[in-house]
Amino acid sequence: MTHRTLSRVVSVDPQQGSGILHPFPTPQLPHIDPFVFLDTGAPKALGDNDIYVGPHPHRGVQPVSLLFRGRIEHRDSLGHRRTVTSGGIQWLVAGSGALHEEVLNGDEDGVFHMAQLWVNMPAALKMAPPEHHAVDAKDVPVVDTLGEGSSVRLYAGHLGGQTGPAPLPTPVLVAHLTLAAGGVATIPIPEGWTAAFTVVAGRVDVEGQTDLGAGATPVFADDGSSIHVWSPSGGQVLLMCGEPLGEPIAMGGGFVMNSEADVALAFADYKSGRMGKLEASR
Repeated sequence: MTHRTLSRVVSVDPQQGSGILHPFPTPQLPHIDPFVFLDTGAPKALGDNDIYVGPHPHRGVQPVSLLFRGRIEHRDSLGHRRTVTSGGIQWLVAGSGALHEEVLNGDEDGVFHMAQLWVNMPAALKMAPPEHHAVDAKDVPVVDTLGEGSSVRLYAGHLGGQTGPAPLPTPVLVAHLTLAAGGVATIPIPEGWTAAFTVVAGRVDVEGQTDLGAGATPVFADDGSSIHVWSPSGGQVLLMCGEPLGEPIAMGGGFVMNSEADVALAFADYKSGRMGKLEASR
């Protein structure tokens, strides 16, 4: 198995106040096709407090909330109400458009840790009817055969003989890899697929770059059949691999379309109520 070489590494600092890490889109890393947006952060002690994300719209994209620790209470304009807890996942296949609201809480120790990853949709599906899905932690398979001291929670795609439960319409591999101190993992990647990860806790090494901390995002060249990662002290990464769509990307608000005209139409449809209504819960 030939390991892919490193194409580039983008590192970001936490945003003041919120501590959010925003690896892309940025001028340095506009997107990692088919992934167009990522927010994450180090584990955060919320205690009894919560974080309220009020109603907002999406079209043409799949916002995926990957919950490493804590609780997410979701509500949307499609009539869904759903709560997921540590290790679970919930996502909106926004299609033609929907609004959602989230309340973010800590786990039993008051700790909150998640990532929100937007997976692009192909042009042919951008105006399909919207859907919401959620999967509890018990239904997310764990793969522990990729290397000593490694454990992978597989959210979407195929890995180690397992299949992730998220039926995303874009072919992807999305997973949460945890490495113990001294742990190592080799992840097979299909030829032609984008391959990248973002460090979400601790520190990890790859060939050509060592001591990558939270927010660091290495992107790999398409010159091998796997990526190889290890950690002397322990770390966690969000794996993002997928088949590139190769389509134009235009973004505005929560909309990801193929042209600025499409984005303008999405704003008009949202303001006119064509994406539904959702009153704020607070």
